[in-house]
Amino acid sequence: MSFDYYYGLSSEQYSFYRIPKSLMFGDDFRELSLQAKLLYGLLLDRMGMSARNQWVDDSNRVYVVYQISEIQEDMNVSKRKAIEYLKELEAVGLVTKKVKGLGLPNHLYVKNFIASQPA
Repeated sequence: MSFDYYYGLSSEQYSFYRIPKSLMFGDDFRELSLQAKLLYGLLLDRMGMSARNQWVDDSNRVYVVYQISEIQEDMNVSKRKAIEYLKELEAVGLVTKKVKGLGLPNHLYVKNFIASQPA
């Protein structure tokens, strides 16, 4: 297979997932796997869709609905790995999960990767 070069503005024809540099290289996130960092980028992308759909709770916090099966498909990983990457993000405090029960999908709260300063 032969791939062509990008010419002029053609390099801007695609949409991209954004992963913050401080998440990639910051000391606070060194223990995160690259896959967990990628998952955080996917979650950030879904945050935009959630905000547009007004998926907010009673405290006006935006939540994401991203089921494990969707993570598996999007990242091309097993269920075990999808759960593992999500748990990595939960362990460092970047994601909080609210279990809905009754067959409803969980709400994932994606937290700001920049730590807030105490008042």
